[in-house]
Amino acid sequence: DTGCAQPTALARLEATLEQIRPDVVKLIVMESLEGTGDEDLDTMVYGETNARAFLEFVNKYAKGAAALDANAPGVFYDLGSGAGKSVVTAALSPYFRACHGIEILPCAHAIAECVIEDFLRDVAPRDDGTTPTVSARLGDIFSDTSWTEADFVFCNCVTWDESTITRLTRTASSMRSGSIFVTVLCPLAEPHAFDFIAEEEIAFSWGHVEALVYKKT
Repeated sequence: DTGCAQPTALARLEATLEQIRPDVVKLIVMESLEGTGDEDLDTMVYGETNARAFLEFVNKYAKGAAALDANAPGVFYDLGSGAGKSVVTAALSPYFRACHGIEILPCAHAIAECVIEDFLRDVAPRDDGTTPTVSARLGDIFSDTSWTEADFVFCNCVTWDESTITRLTRTASSMRSGSIFVTVLCPLAEPHAFDFIAEEEIAFSWGHVEALVYKKT
C-alpha cells in the first residue's frame, strides 16, 4: 500500500492562494489610492495572474532564454508585484534559484510579505525538493534597479503612461544579453536593445490580456 498521493507543489500553491481573494486585495489597493493622483485609475489598476497558466507561460519562455537552464537556474523579478502571487508562482519554476518582487504600495507589499510567509510554510519545497530564495521589497523600480541583473523580468504595466514606459525601456536596456523581459499590454518604447519574441494571452483575475515577450540583444 503506497498510501495517498501527496499534492504537487502547484496544487498546494493554488490551495494557499485561494485564501487571498483578488477582489479584497484590489479593494485594499484602491482605498490606499484615495486622495492621490492615481485614485481614478480603471479597474485594471490591480490584477493577479492565474497560477497554473502563469507558471506554464514562465516555463515556456524561460526555457528559450539563453541565460537560463534548469541545471543552472537564474533570477526572476516581478516589477509592481502587488500581493506577490506571481513571485511565489514563478518560485515553482525549475529555471529560477531566486524570485523577487518590487512594489511601491505599502499595503500591497504588506500582503506580499504574508503570501511569501505562507508559501515557505505551506507550499515549499518544489516537486524536485528544492526551495528558491523568495522575497518582496517595498520600493520604486527606478530607484531599486537591481532587477536589471535578472534573467527574467515580468512587468504588468497596463495602466502606465507613455513617459513611464519610455523610462522603463531605457532602464531595462542595461539588462544582460539573452535575458527575458515581459510587459503586459503596453509594448516597450523603441526597444532597440531587445528582440521581440512573441505575443501571448495570459489570464488575470479580471480577464485575459496580451503579454509581450522580449529578449535582450
